[in-house]
Amino acid sequence: MALKVLPLVLALAPVTCLPTALVYESTTYLAQLSSAVAGKVGLRHCPCELSEDDREGVVAVVGMPRNITILKQLPQLKLVQSSSYMYPCLSTVPTQAAVAKIDVNWTSYGAEPIAEFVIAAVFHWSYDLSAKSALFGCGFGLGAPGGCPADSVLTSHPTVMGKRMGVVGYGTIGEAVVKRAFAMGMEVLASRRHGPFSLWLISDTDRVLAESDFVAVTVPGSVKGLINKTSLALMKPGAVLIPISANPVDFDALYQALLTRSIGAVLDVWPQGCWHFPDMFCGPPYSKEAQPYPQNIRSLSNVLTLPGVAMRDDRFWSNSAAFAGKNLVALANGSSLQGVVRNASAARAELI
Repeated sequence: MALKVLPLVLALAPVTCLPTALVYESTTYLAQLSSAVAGKVGLRHCPCELSEDDREGVVAVVGMPRNITILKQLPQLKLVQSSSYMYPCLSTVPTQAAVAKIDVNWTSYGAEPIAEFVIAAVFHWSYDLSAKSALFGCGFGLGAPGGCPADSVLTSHPTVMGKRMGVVGYGTIGEAVVKRAFAMGMEVLASRRHGPFSLWLISDTDRVLAESDFVAVTVPGSVKGLINKTSLALMKPGAVLIPISANPVDFDALYQALLTRSIGAVLDVWPQGCWHFPDMFCGPPYSKEAQPYPQNIRSLSNVLTLPGVAMRDDRFWSNSAAFAGKNLVALANGSSLQGVVRNASAARAELI
């Protein structure tokens, strides 16, 4: 039985009888997705309450349900469409459903936002404007500024210019980081495996680690364990690690280094859980395995933990909605899907 879909915008859209997709994304994303499907597929914003009849009408899920068990309650499910370049762990998705991700061209789009993120992380670490703003609360009200610390505490901060940016892995992303670092007046020291080399572009990764104030690790995700106990011991006190993929980092070694040494880290990538690339293993009933890291790394004062924001800016999400919309229309029309990670194991049933 197909679901009679509620209006996407309250009282503005007629009730229709269409194959339905549950959308686990923002209202902005929902509106963009609605434009992309152009009335071919009904959309229902979730999390939401679903009756038995409702569940019978659902053929697709877009985004990541916070409770992944909902997928096994949808007997007509044909497609789990990730809204990102990551996707649910395949063992959590019923085999009758195809799994697709947003197909991103990293070289034409991803490098620039990731490089901007690295520079933003450097500025945030150096200026920490939120902490300065919190201190400045003393500057208002009766008796101000009597309760304030000294001006040198309120206003002092290191500058980015003159600091050294180290880049481990001078490829497409590394080059984009270097370009921005030079523009900010930073010194740069980068490494790659093959020449030609220069005063700042070398083959010695150990030197990059030992001499840099910020270390951006931009080697491919296929490289494993490059940042380990030995390499972390080379980092100078006060240096900050900024990896852009999880596999090159030994997180156990990093956790111990953060506990015992005066280094820091901006972590936007994770070795497991809901922020692991590419397959996310999260949502009830997976409990501790859904956490970004089993150690209590987030409580450390020398770590900034983030949910994978480096490449997923506003433009990424609008492109995601357009991509997902095309796949929903293709599903309804019986056409080929794009970005398929795993095909359905059973023949696709009629949707209408």
